[in-house]
Amino acid sequence: AAAGRGAGCFVCTCPVVAGASARRCLRRMDQYTKEVVELLQDVEKAAFVPPSQPEKVEAVVSKMTALYKRANDLQEADGYDGSPSAVMGPRVCMLTLARLQRCLLAYLRCRMERIEQVRWDLAGAMDDASKAHLSRHELSYSERFNELLAEFQMAYDLDLTRDYQPPEDLYVRVNVLQDIGQFIGPESGQPLELKRGDHTLLRRGDIEHLIRQGLLEHSR
Repeated sequence: AAAGRGAGCFVCTCPVVAGASARRCLRRMDQYTKEVVELLQDVEKAAFVPPSQPEKVEAVVSKMTALYKRANDLQEADGYDGSPSAVMGPRVCMLTLARLQRCLLAYLRCRMERIEQVRWDLAGAMDDASKAHLSRHELSYSERFNELLAEFQMAYDLDLTRDYQPPEDLYVRVNVLQDIGQFIGPESGQPLELKRGDHTLLRRGDIEHLIRQGLLEHSR
């Protein structure tokens, strides 16, 4: 009956006339998820996080808003009676909206987790090249995360970034790859000085953060 009247599809505006039209509608529905799928694919491929893409995030939010409005319009249209066939349109809109929301939140949470992981892996500040990939909100999140972790460690005199794996020895022999200069060993409290090309035996707790940052390497 709907096809006979040339009625519009319940999500887009294509006429419901045949199976081919239904397939065309499904292809149009795929366009709703285009940007969010690309965001998820990009973050999955990246070693850290891909550059921030606020325009795609905004496009996803705009589509969610449009779907919500479409669902309301369908329910307020003349002839809407709440029957199973009538509620199908609003339901598809809201289910598509919910899918976009879940995908977008998964994308944002994945980026946040990788930002947090950098702090644990490097045991120090993020480098400028990595910061360039973050949005201003993510930069603020990273700074606050670092502050909270530092405050907690200072309050309990702990270094939670040390010893991801139980050490076999308290001392480790290392090669110095870059000039580091003078610093105080965080575990021993002793003054240390390291120059490029040095080969030395040091307390693991004093230099493990430098190994993670790529300034030292284990000597074989």
